[in-house]
Amino acid sequence: MDCKVCNSAVSKYKCPSCRIPYCSLACWKTHKSVECDKVPATPSTITPAEPSNTVIPETPAATYNFPTEDTVPPEKLKELGDNQQLKDILCNPHVRAIISSLDKATNPRQLLHEAMQEPIFVEFVDECMRTVNPPSKEELEEAMMQL
Repeated sequence: MDCKVCNSAVSKYKCPSCRIPYCSLACWKTHKSVECDKVPATPSTITPAEPSNTVIPETPAATYNFPTEDTVPPEKLKELGDNQQLKDILCNPHVRAIISSLDKATNPRQLLHEAMQEPIFVEFVDECMRTVNPPSKEELEEAMMQL
């Protein structure tokens, strides 16, 4: 899909208000310089949730009735809870709204596809994955070689 601001590059992102595709920070700034129309809320549109001040109590280590190879071990869940970078990202009300919408969605696959167009949500997912499944030494070395 082409950027609807510059009409020359492939879009990587969408405006959270009007869902117009854009390709870069420069195009985002250009787009935001004019008021955009909000998309009416539909089940597949991400809608903001009310901020929550709920404190989640400490719970004993999780036990699983039917673990699979994709089940996140309790110690990794604790690491997620202790990750300061994740906590900082979760201070963003837009990220919390996306997660809340995904949790309530009847078709989370489509909504997740839309959410992955949001850079802040991608940052959240990447940090979760780095915590749960850190890259191996070989993967890190390969990434350094590509730089």
